Amino acid sequence: MAEQRRVRVDTTRLRQAAGKMDEVGRKTAEIMSTLRNTLQSKSYPWGHDDYGDKFVTGDKGYGNSSKNLLDGGDNMARSGKKFGDGMSGAADKMDKMDSGA
Repeated sequence: MAEQRRVRVDTTRLRQAAGKMDEVGRKTAEIMSTLRNTLQSKSYPWGHDDYGDKFVTGDKGYGNSSKNLLDGGDNMARSGKKFGDGMSGAADKMDKMDSGA
């Protein structure tokens, strides 16, 4: 028969880690907001000539690449927040289990 093992979790430290993860998400969101605002303030970054249009347009052009980069950064910010929330929720559940509530 398999040996039973107990998992020990320091919920205080788990909450501290959750706070740090929330901070990562918040900071990432701030960075993405600053980046997005800066890029938007510059408007179209290249001349409307053949060379500039080729650089910006197309599947692998700057237009699609920059959108994908910004979307990825936004996803990272949301993920940081979700991880932090999940860690806090797990700590709460573990404390309730230990207290018999």
